[in-house]
Amino acid sequence: MMKPNIAIYAAALAAALLLPAGIQAQTKVWSLQECIDYAREHNLDMKMRQTGIDQQKVNLNTARNKRLPDLSANVAQSYSFGRSASGYDNAYQDRNSRSSQLSASTSVPIFTGLRINSEIAAAKLDLQAVAAELEKTGEDMEIAVTSSYLQVLYCREMLDIADRQAGLSRTQLERIKSMHDNGRASEAQIYEVEAQIASDELSVVQAASDLQMAVLSLTQLLELPSPEGFDVEEPADDVAFALARKPDIIFETALTTRASIRAEEFRLKSREKNIALARGAYYPTLTFGAGYSNNYYVINGIKNIPFADQLKNNRNEYLGLTLSIPIFDRFATRNSVRSARLNRYLQELQLENAKKSLYKEIQQAYYNAVTSGEKYKSAEAAYKSAEKAFGYMQEKLNSGRATMYEYNDSKTAMTRALSNSAQAKYDFILRRKILEFYEKR
Repeated sequence: MMKPNIAIYAAALAAALLLPAGIQAQTKVWSLQECIDYAREHNLDMKMRQTGIDQQKVNLNTARNKRLPDLSANVAQSYSFGRSASGYDNAYQDRNSRSSQLSASTSVPIFTGLRINSEIAAAKLDLQAVAAELEKTGEDMEIAVTSSYLQVLYCREMLDIADRQAGLSRTQLERIKSMHDNGRASEAQIYEVEAQIASDELSVVQAASDLQMAVLSLTQLLELPSPEGFDVEEPADDVAFALARKPDIIFETALTTRASIRAEEFRLKSREKNIALARGAYYPTLTFGAGYSNNYYVINGIKNIPFADQLKNNRNEYLGLTLSIPIFDRFATRNSVRSARLNRYLQELQLENAKKSLYKEIQQAYYNAVTSGEKYKSAEAAYKSAEKAFGYMQEKLNSGRATMYEYNDSKTAMTRALSNSAQAKYDFILRRKILEFYEKR
């Protein structure tokens, strides 16, 4: 009869595994590329970056529209009491009156020191920088999804390892019971195996919980409402140890492909346009203007001219050119140019810092991949040795030449070696994919 603690562990294991089994018919199996594409489309960080692009498009449209003429209209109604100038002959009289005014005016920039052109060019470059930032967010999302995806695969393999070890213990219990029936094993050995089964079942429950949490983390990263019905595709078991090119060569490629570098380069060009924009205030501006106005007066105590006649007689139209020549603006333009140059210099430093950071990342990714590959090879060799040692220990136990303590110790060593191999495997795959990411053209 099963011990009470083993029954508890078995019940917990069933609770952990029944839900996926119950929804198996509705489960959608996701590939890594499907997860990446879905995250790019639905992740909130990506959506916020897209909103930034839309806002920058508005800014660009605003800069372009500065070339258009403006148009304004005004309507006014006024009342005068007491002595005031007459609307007819400008003679002052003590009479109450009222007047209505209507006017419209427009102006068209002809020459503004090329500031509008510079502002439009800067806005275009800022838009390209924001678009590159969106791409960078997508690149970061791709790495994050890949890491989380591989974590699910790793936890799934760890669950399989734990389940296999529990199966070995259950098989061993059957052997020990058979040996006990034949007088070749003691009852204490049966209790030892049952205790080991309880420990193995607990490991299975923990591994199942780790897998569920890994799946939950991935689905949250994808902004899925629930992890239910979600599963990942098992990729081809291709653990190639051939790495990408050397860091210096990868860096030369990454300088032209990485969105983070392009964003900083676009910002640097934008800062250069801002210098031209500030310098434009040194030049004269020429503006064309036109307008129309009319008035209607009503004076108490006299016979007023009819409305239609007043509109005909009181109208005023004008056309004109205005040339504005800057002479002295308290050094405001000079300081604006200085400030724009300082911003350009800061952006040059920012670009250089981004390049150095990229080179460091590539170096770290390369040597991490090399190290993790060596670790995986060593872990695989250690597991094969531990597996052989466990096979010999099984034979010794079955022939009565080893104790259960020795057997469990050997099984634990093999399990640890297998776990280390699985961890090293997925760590190497992740490091290699990160390195391949920098190699993308």
